[in-house]
Amino acid sequence: MTHVYAPPIYEDETIYSYVARLHIYWAETSHRRTANRWFGKSPINISQSLPIGVNYLAEATGYSTEKLLTHHTLYPLFAGFCTRPDKLKSTMLSSSGRDVANVSNIAQAGLRELGSSKYCPECLEQDKAIYGIAFWHLSHQMHGITCCPVHSICLRNIEYSHREFHLPPQVDVCPRQIASTHAVRLTYLISRFQFDYLYGQTDCLEEYEWEPMNLLHVKHQFKGHNVDMSLLMKTVSELSQVLFSSQILTQNVVHNLLHKPAYVCHPLKFIFLSYAIDQLPTKPIQAAVAQSKNVELHEQARLQCIRLLKTQKYSLREVARRVNRSVVFVKTIASQAQIPFEKRTQFITFDITARIEAAAREGASRRVLAAQEGISVAAVEQIIQSVKGLSEYRRKLRKSQRQESARLALQRAIQNNPSVPEMN
Repeated sequence: MTHVYAPPIYEDETIYSYVARLHIYWAETSHRRTANRWFGKSPINISQSLPIGVNYLAEATGYSTEKLLTHHTLYPLFAGFCTRPDKLKSTMLSSSGRDVANVSNIAQAGLRELGSSKYCPECLEQDKAIYGIAFWHLSHQMHGITCCPVHSICLRNIEYSHREFHLPPQVDVCPRQIASTHAVRLTYLISRFQFDYLYGQTDCLEEYEWEPMNLLHVKHQFKGHNVDMSLLMKTVSELSQVLFSSQILTQNVVHNLLHKPAYVCHPLKFIFLSYAIDQLPTKPIQAAVAQSKNVELHEQARLQCIRLLKTQKYSLREVARRVNRSVVFVKTIASQAQIPFEKRTQFITFDITARIEAAAREGASRRVLAAQEGISVAAVEQIIQSVKGLSEYRRKLRKSQRQESARLALQRAIQNNPSVPEMN
């Protein structure tokens, strides 16, 4: 039942913060009654980033579940990095939070010390001037964000029980601390990833070459054919200590992120590794290597890229495909040669989604579907993951296809060797 007098939820406000305001507006003294009123049960644990009970709260306040889920939680970002976004969504909509930590990969991340509630002192004053009350901002709550993306000052951390509903302090007179350059840059990068996954963009992934290994190739950070792990881990360790006063990436996790494209982990670990690699210097190509075949091929690709860009007939992605280089490479060459280009944003329509879903049910490859529709493999995977039960169905379909293939191979072997006795 909708509560007629439920006030509006503010932009960038967390669901936990919204209920904390409702707790004050209703002059409640019992947190259990507040939980019962807005979530239908008590006690209930409501985290700042991935709360549960969203469906009941939507019915109680009149908001759509999609608005609350996508704009007031970190579901879009975590859904892009987990294997079962449909399971994560259904768990957050329900009133049982047993699976949230496991499905979102928070339980395995080892980032508990980074999970406290955070607020910006300057945002407090700004919120009170505009709304008359300070609240918790969603943009402050992601693991790894240590400074305000608006004011670039260090956030304050507070430990609250998630079974009680409290707003941040309404007054903070302590001196503000300007955040470090690395803190500001990492916060900005995490915020960009949140924005991209919220609106279905791929700008950050394209800028960081889609995978950390590709970025290492751009930086020439190799010893022979292997990654220079000593320098990489030194940079990762130093940055982690400066930003978090602890180590958040082990060498094993770094190795998996580099060599296993399907490796599943907490979003912060992928983003932080990308940031750390971006801080590495680009090794200069030695004079002897400059005469090698690799450099000659690079120069050929550069000249071919310039010729295609000057025709003004092809998109950046098509030019990249023709020269067998990344989109970032094409953008760089275009900027160096001062060739204007228009960035094209791929919008995935309902028809594209429907075609991909139908073909995916028939067992079509993600790469084939991506090539047919002109979108990325990651976008195809997101569409497949968004359909409840489709990923599991495809796994069973592939298993049955392999079993059928093995059965036919066995039948052919028996037919070709009739003299071999059968084993009982």
